[in-house]
Amino acid sequence: MAGKRIAYIIFLLLVGLFSIFYNVYFTMIFFFAVVLLPFLLLLGAWMSLRKLSVKITADPVITEKNKEAEIRFEAVNESAIPVIRLEICYTYRNEISGAVKKDRLYLSVDKKGSAYSTVSLRSEHCGNIKVTIERIRCYDFLGIFRTSRKLKKWATVSVMPSIHPMAGDLIKKTADMEMEEESNHYLEHKPGNDPSEIFGVREYKEGDRPNQIHWKLSRKNQKLIMKEYSQPLRDRAILYLSFKNSDKGEKKLQSTDCFMEAVMSVSEGILGKGHEHRMVWYDRNINQYMEQEITNPDSSREAQMALLGAAFYETGFPEKEYGQLETGGNVLYITNEIKEEEIIKWHRGGNRLLYVVYINDLEKAPIGTGMEEFLAASLIPCYRIDIRKMEETIFKLGITA
Repeated sequence: MAGKRIAYIIFLLLVGLFSIFYNVYFTMIFFFAVVLLPFLLLLGAWMSLRKLSVKITADPVITEKNKEAEIRFEAVNESAIPVIRLEICYTYRNEISGAVKKDRLYLSVDKKGSAYSTVSLRSEHCGNIKVTIERIRCYDFLGIFRTSRKLKKWATVSVMPSIHPMAGDLIKKTADMEMEEESNHYLEHKPGNDPSEIFGVREYKEGDRPNQIHWKLSRKNQKLIMKEYSQPLRDRAILYLSFKNSDKGEKKLQSTDCFMEAVMSVSEGILGKGHEHRMVWYDRNINQYMEQEITNPDSSREAQMALLGAAFYETGFPEKEYGQLETGGNVLYITNEIKEEEIIKWHRGGNRLLYVVYINDLEKAPIGTGMEEFLAASLIPCYRIDIRKMEETIFKLGITA
């Protein structure tokens, strides 16, 4: 554009000299026309810009690492003046690292028409990638001047962490153990023998007990209808995430990647073994604890989406403590920095079993001898995930020799 402006100024000077040397009516009219033309064209561009709208969409909105997502920019021109050159200025922002990249693209849009362009997005790290249109600029026909307008529209692509299979089971089965308190949670896919909660109804089968007869439905249907009782969910677990991340930039993305992959692999692994659970983490963005019940793949995906937008603490531990513990449950304390005071707090919280899952570079940051002895003396199982061997160490979790 600078070159065109220079060319226009040179042309204007030549026309001015010509009108001076040949001081006639036509040359003067021509000179004023050359002076006014860019401003008239800029007015047309401004009018077009006022009636121009731009939409942004992402497809797919959920993807995996190193897989492409398509970002579509569509401009609609409702004016009677075509737009020769439309500049769309947009940014990419990873919500985990906060890193922002700027880019732009150009379109030509006919009068009363539309045009679109697509760009491909691929990320090596998990997280929410927010693509935002910051500003649009409309150039005049000569490309000398432009007019602009701010436009805050965005689309988000969620890049999900990789899930690694887990062969073993971290949680000891407690469903058949005698417990003083009653469970408020029941299996959704399997009947049991708890008469306080009905799982479903069915027709009579030989061997059914008389106390299972649903008398009201039996009278209504003129045949015996039996109650199926529910199975209490007594090995329900809490996954408490304690992740400290003081890294910046690329290192922050890498460390968050490892933690997210480990957490969701453990969550999917125990869910596959029949352990429905609640995931709990502290979100520094909103200064409070977040919870997500995980009972099926859909709720697991919701937890992943929520974690992608979370901000974990950088130093120390959250000031507020999580106090909604379920007596008799299991706690998986997932962390990349084991603190004895935190372990004691959870171990004395009235929970049946406490497990520690330690995620780190085990060569550079192994668990200290003192902590090993403390966990052993407290009869707290400790599982390790080496971020240098994610797939291998996750697969071996819970396997007993």
